[in-house]
Amino acid sequence: MLDNKCPKCGKKLNALYLKQECPNCGANILYYNLDERLKADAEKAQAEVEAFNRFSNLIKTSAIGSPLQIIRLVLFFTPLGSMCLEFFDVNGKTVSLIALIKEIIGGGFGLGSLTENTAYLLSVLVMVFVILFSLAEIIASLFSAGKNGLKRNIAFSAVNLAVLLCVSAAVFVLGGKPGAGWFLTLFIYLVCDFLHFAVNKKINA
Repeated sequence: MLDNKCPKCGKKLNALYLKQECPNCGANILYYNLDERLKADAEKAQAEVEAFNRFSNLIKTSAIGSPLQIIRLVLFFTPLGSMCLEFFDVNGKTVSLIALIKEIIGGGFGLGSLTENTAYLLSVLVMVFVILFSLAEIIASLFSAGKNGLKRNIAFSAVNLAVLLCVSAAVFVLGGKPGAGWFLTLFIYLVCDFLHFAVNKKINA
């Protein structure tokens, strides 16, 4: 009765019609073809369960299907740690995730401090990009076992690496210097690139 029509003859019913029998053909609206409808509902529910299982299996196979995949997944988060080290030295000022957080908490971080020093602005943007693009790479890696999984992972990884190098190059031109955190982050990116190929080989073995 939810579609306001008789399941047998298809006659439109008033939204307020509450009787079980169709006024046109006399069929019992509530129980007409009940077995078939229950079977259809069961098949629909089963299809939804199977679709969910396929999706969850894809995520599991892509992300944690082997030790290599677990290592890769952990490495995706390590730039948060490497950025806590000195990421840049901009005119004698240490730029790192910890230093940035302290500056924000202390009230010394603002639009003025960014616009007054372009190298500092770009160095902060590099760290923001590292976080954002690493998150995008994590999401892409969850579908490594899917169609074009390797191509997708490499594409995201390449963009991530290109943004790091290009924006950092602008920082260097303006007098900034890379710190230990920057080199460690670059190393992590390169290791992740290698793991993309290793994981793809493992998945397709």
